[in-house]
Amino acid sequence: MSLTNCAVGAVGKSRKMEEVAPYVELCTRLSRFVQLHPTDTHALELQEVLNELVAFYDRIESVSTPAERGVDTPLIGLAAMDDLVLLSLHKLLSGFVLSDSTPRLKERGFIAMARVLRRCKPRLHGRSGAQLQRHLSFVQTCVLYLPPPSEAIDRSQEEPDGVTLASQSEELRLAILQSLRELFDKEASDLGALKDHPLLLEHQQTHFFAYLVACLLHVAQRDRCREAAFEAVDTLASVLTFIHDTRTLRQFLPGISAGLWKCANSPQQASKVIVAALSCLATAIRLCIGDETFDGDSDGGKRSNPELTKRFTLEAIRQAAEPSSTKKPETTELSYPPVSPAKLSEEDKWLDATAMNLDLLLSRMFAASITGAAVGTGAGLQRASWRVRRALAELCGTVMLQCRRSLRGSFFRCYDELLVLRGDSIAEVAQEAQAVLQELQTSTLSTEERLRLLPEMADRFQMLLTTLVLKISTEHESTKVHMVRTLHGYVTFLGSSLTPYLDAAMETMYSALCRVVTFAALDIELVVHQTLPNPAVDAQNASAGVVVSQFQKRLRHFHEEASVREVFALLHEVGAVATPASFIDCAFTLLVDPDAKVAEDGHLEVVLVLNELLRAHCRPENEGEVETETPTARTGGVIDVHLIGRILEDLLALEEWREYVTSTSSSASRALVYQRALMIECVGVCAEILGSGFRVFLLHVLYPLVEQLGSRDVEMERAALAALEKVYFFTGYASLEALFEVNMDYFVDALCARLEQLDTYPLTAFVVEALLKHTRLAALPLVDEVASSLLRSVDMYQDSPHIGGLLRSLQLLIGSIARDAGESATEDDNEQQQTKQQTKDPPSLLASFIDEMKMLTSEGASALDVDTEDNDRVKLGVEEDGSTPSVKGAMPLEYDEIQHDGVDDGQEDDSGPSAPSGYRALVIDILDRCGYFLAESDPIACCLVLSVIDEGVRFMARPRKHLLPLVARLWPELLPRLRVDNRAIVAATVRVITTLAELADDFVGDRFVETVWPVLRSHLNDINVGADGKASQLTRSMLLLSKPSETAFGSGEHQESTLETSAGGELVQGRDTFAAVNGTRKTQEVRLLVSILTCLTTVCQRSQTVSVLVPEITQTCSKYLSSRAPREVVEQTSELFKALVRLNGDEVFCTVAALSDWVLPPPPSTRFAAFEPDAGSRFYRGHLSSVSGRGQSYRENAAILMSGLFC
Repeated sequence: MSLTNCAVGAVGKSRKMEEVAPYVELCTRLSRFVQLHPTDTHALELQEVLNELVAFYDRIESVSTPAERGVDTPLIGLAAMDDLVLLSLHKLLSGFVLSDSTPRLKERGFIAMARVLRRCKPRLHGRSGAQLQRHLSFVQTCVLYLPPPSEAIDRSQEEPDGVTLASQSEELRLAILQSLRELFDKEASDLGALKDHPLLLEHQQTHFFAYLVACLLHVAQRDRCREAAFEAVDTLASVLTFIHDTRTLRQFLPGISAGLWKCANSPQQASKVIVAALSCLATAIRLCIGDETFDGDSDGGKRSNPELTKRFTLEAIRQAAEPSSTKKPETTELSYPPVSPAKLSEEDKWLDATAMNLDLLLSRMFAASITGAAVGTGAGLQRASWRVRRALAELCGTVMLQCRRSLRGSFFRCYDELLVLRGDSIAEVAQEAQAVLQELQTSTLSTEERLRLLPEMADRFQMLLTTLVLKISTEHESTKVHMVRTLHGYVTFLGSSLTPYLDAAMETMYSALCRVVTFAALDIELVVHQTLPNPAVDAQNASAGVVVSQFQKRLRHFHEEASVREVFALLHEVGAVATPASFIDCAFTLLVDPDAKVAEDGHLEVVLVLNELLRAHCRPENEGEVETETPTARTGGVIDVHLIGRILEDLLALEEWREYVTSTSSSASRALVYQRALMIECVGVCAEILGSGFRVFLLHVLYPLVEQLGSRDVEMERAALAALEKVYFFTGYASLEALFEVNMDYFVDALCARLEQLDTYPLTAFVVEALLKHTRLAALPLVDEVASSLLRSVDMYQDSPHIGGLLRSLQLLIGSIARDAGESATEDDNEQQQTKQQTKDPPSLLASFIDEMKMLTSEGASALDVDTEDNDRVKLGVEEDGSTPSVKGAMPLEYDEIQHDGVDDGQEDDSGPSAPSGYRALVIDILDRCGYFLAESDPIACCLVLSVIDEGVRFMARPRKHLLPLVARLWPELLPRLRVDNRAIVAATVRVITTLAELADDFVGDRFVETVWPVLRSHLNDINVGADGKASQLTRSMLLLSKPSETAFGSGEHQESTLETSAGGELVQGRDTFAAVNGTRKTQEVRLLVSILTCLTTVCQRSQTVSVLVPEITQTCSKYLSSRAPREVVEQTSELFKALVRLNGDEVFCTVAALSDWVLPPPPSTRFAAFEPDAGSRFYRGHLSSVSGRGQSYRENAAILMSGLFC
């Protein structure tokens, strides 16, 4: 290894010796111009020599390796040549070049000057008088070429050819500034030596440095070249470090601070110039008034004030705490006498004035940057650059860590700014601010300083919160968010040290927080999802957990979602620091006090603040979030089961919880709805805090939550559902159904009792509705008892305003029963199919032999005494279909009613998806009671009853022996509903008759001809769809981006299907084939018409007894084939004609042929007489005499029917 180094050194020396000769030649040629007078020829020659010299330096630096550069250092020859070149350039720039007016020559001269200064830098600096004088001579040469500042120009003796920024080239100015930087840059790395040996300047040297600082500030402020401005600021920082004399720099500090602020705050300034200016300002402040510049002073550098020095010591605090009676008389005599301001030294007066001016500058700097960002203008610092924000953090760190005593008034101003920058989105900025705060908290502050700063910080927190409340409705949102972040930073940084101060002023602070979070509304159009992962499950099971959905909260004074998150984060930090019992007591005191109105909407904000304060104590693993890095996590105390019990007890005792609220447009009612939703949310937050320990409160909170779950207000319903989901999740239940199933006995007694006292408990019907809406019927083991109580309540309150809620409960009960029966039937079918697939063994030989013998010796399979399972299913299916004649068909209807239920139950239970016998009696009771309410004058209640009947009849469809008696009892009650004026009631009644016709077949068909058709015919004659089609208007339903409902008119599947002819042919026509009006309004008239057409279609398909009505139905409904009718009407009419063709195709053929102007074909043989030309038209006119309207509007659709049905 040593041989290698020797070899490299030898090669380097040989190469450097080869470079000495050209270097000596260049130096000789350069020194020749020192004695010459400037001419054009000499100027060109000098410029050529300078170019060769710069090229020589470039060549040396490009070919030299780091090892060779290390060998270059001890060579005395090259060092001497560098010094000689430096001296020659110094003389040339002072004489020859200065007298010449060629900008290019000056530029090349300073470029060469900067290059040679870089090589001579290790030998150039020194602190002795001779070395300083030599150093300053080089500096003076560079300063001569800089444009003088406007303050140094004598207007009376101003030269016309003076150097200005506009007249001087930017390249020359950059070269000058680079030379100056090379002259001062070395000192920045030797701060320790400069501190031990400060520079002692003479009077004239001080003036010279003042001029140099002024020139650099002039270039930094006025130069349009950003590189030149940056070099000027960077060089100024090096100059300040070079001087490093506190008394000298204090003379420059006012001008430096003002000039750097102007430079940084200039319009459209580059971010790197701003960063350099802020860094230079931090350097100037540290060197001038840093704490280390005051020898032994512990209180702001006021060395002549010993009283201030002793004021915050531990001994002084102990003496101040002693009672006056126990103090000795000499204690007062030995204390320092107060020093009046008149005796302060001139230095202390200057320090006070400087601290005041710097505080004003910092306040303008921070406030201008915030205001500029708020109003969207260019005012203030360009905070868009993260480098500027990091420089601000460094400046604040300098003030707080190194100038904390001298700039005491600016401490909290910089502290506030650091708290905001601590939450910056850029990691570099946040880390810089966090590093300063961490150093301040851990190692910098002494015990005395902590005792002094902590009360001041608490008072400042209260002051900032009060200021935010006063400006909450006037300031720009970004300014308010800035203040919120500052408050957040105070709480986060101080942590548990702030707890006593928050508890002492809890009522004031709570009221202020309520005004800050003034509530606006719950945005029902925006749902926020919160994932609750289960910490007990395996981490690999990513799907374990529950997603809870809640409506977005909107605040009145904070509109952006990010701003709302900042406000809630502040509340979480306050809740984590403050004592839980303190803010819980304060919250319920404000809620109970009727005169305590902390916000415009009353007590709503009190509950909101309480929820967010409690949310700070939720377990992070329950929230699905990573543990926060803040040191304030639950430092104020732990919320145990006793505090949760107190919260729930006081919460459920509030008057707002028991008050009956309906959805109105009144602002007071809406505020009460929002407050109740937030109170419900509070229960869910309590469940998050306790987890499985919340089981002990299920007895108290389960019934109130379920009561709100059935509320008419969607805000309360969503809040109750989210709270119940949290309750079942954190208490360890598998689902909401499991929670109700296990805890049904908690509230079923209260539910049944309150159903009979609806005047006192009007929300009880909503409880039943909520249970049925959000759970399966199988999850309610006591549903029979609840249903019986519900029916008794219907009997008691059938004429009261509560009947609407009871009927909705009945509707949901019927729907739940039908849904549960359908799911059970599907499961049974799947089990049977699996059983059939698994067991495909042939029947036993004995069973086959018995079947064969009985078939041979008897009349058929109906006489078999021993039946197999397959034969049982076939026989039961035959009896159910009714295709085989039976003796029961000739018996009266009452025959089925007197039979015992157990006779046929065993036969019908296995014959298909029949209704469960457990629910059959309940459904019959419900339908029997529905007959009472068919005469209800309220359209909504009447339509609700009809919907219940429709659902119940469909449920009872399978056991026909129960269906027909039920239909017979309901039929007389339905007919009067067809004659009312309200079309919604008529349409609902027609839909029920359609369902009965679909299930009861000829039982309805026989009665339809005599009782139903005359009424429907009158309704059809009164409906004129042509006018509606012509006056169609744009409605909201037309703008909904959704697929057309297939069940809107009960005919979606029929509209999609193809038309079949009576002979088995198909009409292959799509939905868009018929000519009709698209996008018409879905008026009640159109809905009624489609319902009647659907009813007629179903009756014609299911019953043969209506064949006598085919001509009349055809003539009446022909007008709905008009192209002016809505599309759904035309398509449903085509379905009706398809069903009519099956009953009487000849009659339908005549009508459709007449509508389509069908041309009669010629006779197949000449033996037949030819038709007369007008024979068809005469027949058509006679046949369509009862059809009014325009024949042209029917022709196209009738032609489609003609070609599909008969051709």
